[in-house]
Amino acid sequence: MAMKALSYAVVDTPVGPFTLGASESAIHKAFFGKPPTDSSVKVDANVANPVLILAKEQVEQYFAGTRQTFSLPVSLEGTPFQRKAWAAMSRIPFGKAISYSEQAELMGEPGKARAVGMANGRNPVCLIVPCHRVVGKNGNLTGYAFGLDIKRSLLAFEAGLEPS
Repeated sequence: MAMKALSYAVVDTPVGPFTLGASESAIHKAFFGKPPTDSSVKVDANVANPVLILAKEQVEQYFAGTRQTFSLPVSLEGTPFQRKAWAAMSRIPFGKAISYSEQAELMGEPGKARAVGMANGRNPVCLIVPCHRVVGKNGNLTGYAFGLDIKRSLLAFEAGLEPS
């Protein structure tokens, strides 16, 4: 299946630029860093795409401390196991961290912590699907595509706010 043309918007956050990539119907990509720079990429400076407008607002609300969950149309393309892992991550409450083993158990896949870690690493919409809330055994910070400093900052940010 061909990937739809995406428009991109960048949100300035306390932990650096956060890029959102969306079609007219869903968010397909969300990541820390700047969007790709090739000529096929359309950065929506004025944010005309309604999905990007909504996503940008919700990311800003998250970092303002007024939003704890995202309510956005997302397109998660991956294997059935990856989609199952991402669905489980989506159920981790704001301000809480679980281990890869606990996530595997939540998925009904005990003993598959390594496979869960691999699936989490391919999460196409970080923050929206909160892969930063999954940590190693004993709470050790491990594996975050955007660096452990960002993961640590996100966890500390959430821990400092009282979940409602």
